Amino acid sequence: MSKQHLLKWLLFTFAFFPMFLVAQEVKGVITDEATGLPIAGANVLEKGTTNGEISDFDGNYSISVNNFPAVLVFSYLGYETLELTVNSATTLNVALKESATALDEVVITGLGTSIKRANSANAIATVSSEELTGRTAQSTLDGALYGKVTGVNITASSGAPGGGFALRLRGISSINGNNQPLYIVDGVYVNNNEIPSGLRFASGANRGNEENSGNRIADLDPNDIENIEVLKGASAAAIYGTRANAGVVIITTKRGKMGKTNIKFSQDLGVNTIINKLGMRPWTAANVESTFGASEVALYNAAILD
Repeated sequence: MSKQHLLKWLLFTFAFFPMFLVAQEVKGVITDEATGLPIAGANVLEKGTTNGEISDFDGNYSISVNNFPAVLVFSYLGYETLELTVNSATTLNVALKESATALDEVVITGLGTSIKRANSANAIATVSSEELTGRTAQSTLDGALYGKVTGVNITASSGAPGGGFALRLRGISSINGNNQPLYIVDGVYVNNNEIPSGLRFASGANRGNEENSGNRIADLDPNDIENIEVLKGASAAAIYGTRANAGVVIITTKRGKMGKTNIKFSQDLGVNTIINKLGMRPWTAANVESTFGASEVALYNAAILD
């Protein structure tokens, strides 16, 4: 065979060879057996392969099959899975039957969901009772959480004894609204609204920093806590609603357990000191007279004597 004939034969072969490799198509419509309505988003899979397609809005599907006979698997949530064997390219209409058991495949719950930590979409931090009470700490639960959870910012509202704490998991989530996380104690949502009190509230004036109230979890004794789970992820709001836009703190309290009765007694002593003392101006009777008038000097002297 001359080189010229060999070249022509190769060109002819490469020109028509792809025609033999073109996959053949199986198409049709997927409908509901009871209503006859098209099913959008149904899965069509060639069994034993990764070759698959999804039906469109009108229930139409089209899948390319390389080798016949082939087994096509039709499935959709809430319907029984159907397997059909096809021997050639054809139009195959399929009607799927509803399945009552298949409806249980997806269960969307809030507090009742139990999943593996590795499968959770949230960043979850856990604090045990030993971590809360195992060292000298604040007498309140919000103060005891200080330094126990990464990514949690806990700041004191004031330096006054018994002053409240501000706890933020995801920074500032609202300009005018509440930036505190949602607290859930033993499955019950906790109302964390502040109730103003004190002399300034009675007189209608704004409250001072020393009157800032604490979080409602400050009402809980850290010794009564079994564990605390802190959900810092944004997807927590998808489970618990808009109140969880700043995160969720799930608190589980201790319960009675079978076994021997145990009594534990402990005492913690702590000292708070001022790191940086600020200077103070001398306040004398002359300052009182120049600022408020001579009539207030008598009150100043009475306060000094008291």
